[in-house]
Amino acid sequence: MNASKNATVTRVRAVYGKRLMEKDYNELCTRKRVAEAAEYLKRSTYYGDAFNGIDTSSIHRGHLESLLQKAFYDRYEKLCDFQQLSGEPFYNFLLIRTEIRELLKAILYLNNEKEDVYIETLPAFFVKKATFDLIELAKAKSFREMLGVVRNTPYYSILSGIETDKNGIVPYTVCEVALRSYYMSWLNNTAREQFRGSGRDELIRLINVQTDIINIINAYRMKKYFGWDGERIKKHSLPFYGRISRKKQADLFESADTDEYIRTLKTTVYGRQMDGLYEGMESSRFEAELYRLQCRMAKRALRFSDSAAVSLYAFMHLCEVEVNNIVTIIECIRYEKSIPYMQELLVIS
Repeated sequence: MNASKNATVTRVRAVYGKRLMEKDYNELCTRKRVAEAAEYLKRSTYYGDAFNGIDTSSIHRGHLESLLQKAFYDRYEKLCDFQQLSGEPFYNFLLIRTEIRELLKAILYLNNEKEDVYIETLPAFFVKKATFDLIELAKAKSFREMLGVVRNTPYYSILSGIETDKNGIVPYTVCEVALRSYYMSWLNNTAREQFRGSGRDELIRLINVQTDIINIINAYRMKKYFGWDGERIKKHSLPFYGRISRKKQADLFESADTDEYIRTLKTTVYGRQMDGLYEGMESSRFEAELYRLQCRMAKRALRFSDSAAVSLYAFMHLCEVEVNNIVTIIECIRYEKSIPYMQELLVIS
């Protein structure tokens, strides 16, 4: 690693020290209204700046989530700007991932004939950052028009070969797998080309863990809710093998049911590190266990690595988990769920 980037490692760890702690989550869980949760974030946590000038007494869920997403992206940009990292390819990873998220959102709205609604939900803070015109994307009335918006980007070649059905419906899952496969390939290839030594190896391990966990969770969902067989699950999974071998992945996908799936998972490098797996568990709890494991790995990398890329990548994963925890609490407050129910869904490692 270039020693000049050590300052970024130190800076990332300092920012991570301001994260929400378990006591903060417990406080949020006791709030009865979304506005009360927003007020706590504003007054008692490092999210205060994100709520500057915001009247939390009348804030609604959608607005709150958009503020959290902006704060998440602002944190990433400030860390990249600290030592001008964004000029190096890998450090644009969150930019690319956010663009893919917006493309998939636009496809969902298009399929549901709610394309006019997308412009109300697109992240205003990202309009001038994206490599394609988000406003024009929101105006697109067909998949062909969407493709025109991204014609001069890598996404065009990924999506242009995908056909809609006779009603103009875009095969969302096909697009999702294609775009996410591009992203994971880009991460791996860029990491290998840009870095050397132990930092590169650490970074690729984190990327491989992310790929594995995406596939493990998605396969579990497909098995649980649709009863799909191994071949069909494979077609809808990312075409990568991280720390799980091709053979072990096939064994997982070909499990007869979710109980067998969990028994098989327990024999993998991931399952052996999780004590909370049990047959018949709810999908939400299963996913939370995987995310807790991923958080532990990210925290370990953040603590011990001297690579700016590893530190930033691990940190942004942990930040995303924090935002998702807050959103989970907000949703539970809206639907008047109990405090114990909320706490079981939170990913706190």
